[in-house]
Amino acid sequence: MQDISLHLLDVIENSVRAGAKQIKVRVIQNGPDNYLRLIIEDDGCGMDSQTLEMAQNPFYTTKEEREKKVGLGIPLFKQNAEASGGAFKIASEPGFGTVMTVDFQLDHIDRMPLGNLKDTLLGAVVGHPEVDFYLNLIYQSGCCKQSFLFDTAAIKEELGDIPLTYPDVIEYIDQSLYEGILNTRMEDV
Repeated sequence: MQDISLHLLDVIENSVRAGAKQIKVRVIQNGPDNYLRLIIEDDGCGMDSQTLEMAQNPFYTTKEEREKKVGLGIPLFKQNAEASGGAFKIASEPGFGTVMTVDFQLDHIDRMPLGNLKDTLLGAVVGHPEVDFYLNLIYQSGCCKQSFLFDTAAIKEELGDIPLTYPDVIEYIDQSLYEGILNTRMEDV
């Protein structure tokens, strides 16, 4: 994968396949402490300890339709975080979902770029309108802290019977994500 947002998309797709109805994504850029952190939390079916261990193995996948039985998403995410001086942690319990925390050293030469977070999130929201997405972006630098919150459950409540996939709604979501990411300086990562 070429950037962090593509790893995020892979994790979101895993969450959807695990039956998640709510996916929370937090992206924290902390300049003073020199880290970029992603926390992805879902309410999917969760994993037992054995499955959790196997999910970090590149030769394991839950996708039955694959000809080759490899699942590189989580192992590559872990490898890329650790290669850039970061860390990877995943916790899960059957019936209670999964929480993944991935840290990257912000100024590490091997840290991949964040990528196109807006398009990744827009694609996830439009591609899975049945899922509630909650996004929290936090940018911390020295004396200032900026944040952006985005919640599709609140948007759905406001829209009533109008679907998230309606063209004007897609345009609104696109613009909201663009402005939120721009105002929190996440595009600089």
